[in-house]
Amino acid sequence: GRKIILSVERLDYVKGPIEKMLAYESFLEKHPEWHEKAIMINIVTPAAKGMEIYKATREKLDQVVGRINGRFSRLGWTPVRYFYRSIPFEELVPFYVAADVAWITPLRDGLNLVCKEYVSAKAASNTLGVLVLSEFAGAAVELKGAVLTNPYDKHSMIQSLDAALNLGKKEIEFRMTDLIQRVKGY
Repeated sequence: GRKIILSVERLDYVKGPIEKMLAYESFLEKHPEWHEKAIMINIVTPAAKGMEIYKATREKLDQVVGRINGRFSRLGWTPVRYFYRSIPFEELVPFYVAADVAWITPLRDGLNLVCKEYVSAKAASNTLGVLVLSEFAGAAVELKGAVLTNPYDKHSMIQSLDAALNLGKKEIEFRMTDLIQRVKGY
């Protein structure tokens, strides 16, 4: 009965993983009505071996996730489920299908195929969901059914997530239909 918020990204400061988690922490502070009613699944694929530049990003991300779970966890509810590993595509698809919201918020990104994978999985499974997408992702230009957000603005991140979680079924159907048509079209 909980809403699932899904984030899937490669460990890279350009993907904005720390900004997203800080926004989620603020979301939980400002919206206690979502405590025990929403869970974030955060899947982070490790960077290539030898990329020491990402070590600090990983350490900071681990700290923020630990702090969020330490502050907000209750018996039977952990606000963030954090997976730091590569997950094969066929194992990732069920996460896409189950997610009520895909929260894809890179600081900048050429295209970002994760959002299209999410829409494709929803189409194939005939399930609904909401895509919250960074306005700085290349895919934002074509995916008009997404709820756009500014990952540099914590207020925008919080507001877009709250809006996505509170959309009515007809609005979700309308947006998802548009997203599916655009992904199939391209």
